[in-house]
Amino acid sequence: MKNIALIILCIIGTIGLFTPVSAVAQGRNEPVFTVAEQQPEFPGGNTALSRYLAENIKFPNSLSRKNYNTGPVSAKFIIGKDGVVRDVRVTSKPLDKKTQKGMQDFMTTIISAIEKMPRWQPGEVNGKPVAVFYTLPIEVSMQ
Repeated sequence: MKNIALIILCIIGTIGLFTPVSAVAQGRNEPVFTVAEQQPEFPGGNTALSRYLAENIKFPNSLSRKNYNTGPVSAKFIIGKDGVVRDVRVTSKPLDKKTQKGMQDFMTTIISAIEKMPRWQPGEVNGKPVAVFYTLPIEVSMQ
């Protein structure tokens, strides 16, 4: 059986180059920033995040057997000012009928792993914790 390695590429905002930008989250009265002065951080940093996702996201055998190229996959979610992850969404390239079930299983696994993440160090603006919209590109590498 082939070993499957997930390589996680984290989007890291550049501090000081952007003015913090916010929007109001649907159904909530708290602003959600797209860029914060201090970006949220997974406990242990990017290396720990990559390890966590590699251990918790399983690539479906149906896609592995077909050597299916998932193309770009991104998880988008909000990290609350308390560090809790919520509102997880996963996007991918358009699916054909043959791989739709396997990709849906894969996307469900990604959502489940992200929802179970430990609390992050929240983002900050003016020294205060804020909710931040976060995009996490996920690259699947077959090895």
